[in-house]
Order: sequence, then C-alpha cells, then structure tokens
Amino acid sequence: MYLIGKVLKPQGIKGEVKTEIITSFPEHFEELSEVFLDEDANIAIEIEKTRFAKNFVYIKFRNIQSRNEAEKLRNKNLYIPESELFPLEDDEFYHHQIIGLDAVSEQGDYIGKITDVETYPENDMLIIKSKDKMTHLVPVVKELIKDVDIESQIVTIKVIDGLLG
Repeated sequence: MYLIGKVLKPQGIKGEVKTEIITSFPEHFEELSEVFLDEDANIAIEIEKTRFAKNFVYIKFRNIQSRNEAEKLRNKNLYIPESELFPLEDDEFYHHQIIGLDAVSEQGDYIGKITDVETYPENDMLIIKSKDKMTHLVPVVKELIKDVDIESQIVTIKVIDGLLG
C-alpha cells in the first residue's frame, strides 16, 4: 500500500474533510473511487468527490454525511494499492521505492542508507544515515543523483565538495 494523504480535520457540516497531500502526484485523488484507511487494505472508503485548494485536497466520502462522522477520520492516513500508482519514466521513482537503499559514490564508496525522502519547495532531499550515525541531506537533482537501481538496491550519488559535511 502507498500513502497518498492524511486527513487533517473536518471541513464544513456535510462530512467533507481537509486532507494533506502526501504524494508527488496529487492528481491521484481525481482518479480514485476509493482509498484505504489502513496499510492492510482492510478498511476501504468510497470517494464521492474531490476538490483542490492551495496545497490540500478536500474529500467528500460517500457514506460520511456529517461533521461528527468526518471527525472520526481526523489524523487517519489514506492509502492506495501499489497497482493504482501512475507509471513512471525510466529515470523516475517513488519515494517509498528508495527508502532503505544504499547510497554510494560514483567510485563505489559507501555513503550510507537512505532513511527518508523529504519534500521541499525547490526539490526533494534524500536523508542518508552514514555508518557513523551522521545524517546527510542530498538534493534529488540530476546533477547529483547519477543512478537509481531499485533491483540492486543502490543509489549512486556524485559527491561534490561540501555535500556530505
């Protein structure tokens, strides 16, 4: 399952919820007929309509008719099956695909393990934890990310002066 959003709070009195978008592809919300409230795909909830405002999506779920019912969804994560993800180009990847991979230099030297990917206005950042427990932030830009090999579980990074502290 893939995390695409988090319900923040009810919006209005008719059961709509304000949702934080946690995906690089907000348009997922326009295409979906349902989402899941747990990673095990046990609890599905049907989407009636969506609308976007600023960096949020407002969702009206089919069987949620009041603010009180919507309140029960507060802080719930919204998931979709991996099969619902949009196909990517060869040089693209989803964040969840690279978390846990090893980061190495172009010379093959081990840098550390990718523990997270954070989204910033300019570009995403790889969070890499080295063997000595140092945390490094590496911008996800073509000039630095030279190769992402999901099968081999290796991300190759061009190390420039000052990048790793």
